[in-house]
Amino acid sequence: MKHLVVVGAGVVGLSVSRAAVKEGYRVTLIEQGPIPNPHSASYDQHRMIRYQYGAAEGYTRMVGDAFGAWDRLWADLGVKLFHDSGALAISLSPDDSTTKSLKTFQKLGISHQVLDRDGVEQVCPQLTLPDGAWGLLAATGGPLYAGRIVEALAQWLVGKTIDMRTDSKVVKVDRASASVILEDGSSILGDHLVIAAGAWLGDLSLDASDVPSYRQALCYVEPPEAYADAWLHGPCISDLGPGGNYALPPTDGNGLKFGSGSYRRLGKPSDGFQSDLALEGAQILANFAPFLRQADHYRPVRIQVGYYVRDVSRRFRIEQHGRTTLVTNCDGQMFKFGPLVGERVLGCLEGRQASSDLSRWAAGY
Repeated sequence: MKHLVVVGAGVVGLSVSRAAVKEGYRVTLIEQGPIPNPHSASYDQHRMIRYQYGAAEGYTRMVGDAFGAWDRLWADLGVKLFHDSGALAISLSPDDSTTKSLKTFQKLGISHQVLDRDGVEQVCPQLTLPDGAWGLLAATGGPLYAGRIVEALAQWLVGKTIDMRTDSKVVKVDRASASVILEDGSSILGDHLVIAAGAWLGDLSLDASDVPSYRQALCYVEPPEAYADAWLHGPCISDLGPGGNYALPPTDGNGLKFGSGSYRRLGKPSDGFQSDLALEGAQILANFAPFLRQADHYRPVRIQVGYYVRDVSRRFRIEQHGRTTLVTNCDGQMFKFGPLVGERVLGCLEGRQASSDLSRWAAGY
């Protein structure tokens, strides 16, 4: 029986482990904290899956494949941890990301609706938009229940051909031999090694660990009562205003979450996960306030802090070095592709895809 060692038990590590045990592997999954780890980038109430990816045709195609991979996961888990609310991108200026998404949709044949400003405000009455605004609505898309998914994945693995090592920190990696040394001095050798350590990659002192890491803060908010139902029953908003602002609806007991791509700063997990609710909540809400009715009635209730690695390319990196596969540069975009990446990595290990082809696919080419 082949032995696969996986470092990191976020959505990628768990998905690779799932794909491996389904292929008949013995797996050792190593996580520096509990499994799942509440400080991992994968652990939050929800994360968005949507087709709107601007001019990035490769990633737009990948989203369609990702939905298929999620369906295969739901079949294994026996539960669907996703709400198909639809996803709406809003254009406020010519040649913005939404305009580019529309061109990509048209080229690839992605089902969609184009809404004028009045149409957007009918779908989302909580919004007030300037003249000339319009929306791109994809009926398929919405929140993936991230925390519940990684919990269910970890539970599904229990009793399979897997040894889950919690509270086990890797301090050294030998990529050529697919081996790791743990903080307690013990070593683990596999036939192959997959590293999916997220923003903790820098702790492993690899030559691929020079990708910058960032602190991202997301704000859970309580909306005004007049618009609570509009948020609950409306679509995800994938683009709203400068800076890449987005919102996830409060479905199935989750909260209403606001995020902004512009609200990130250089940082690493050792900086901590503390936050200033009043200060950061006000700063994040300020990005949304020009487009919200009763904007001064929104109340920040919690800040979710996470760390991600990304370089200027913003392209996923899946690279093979000897008997080791490295998954990195995932930004905050990887969660939606987790099960699909797990299947593709195992397909490469099994010889169904060349490593160079996997690298190009992951980079969106």
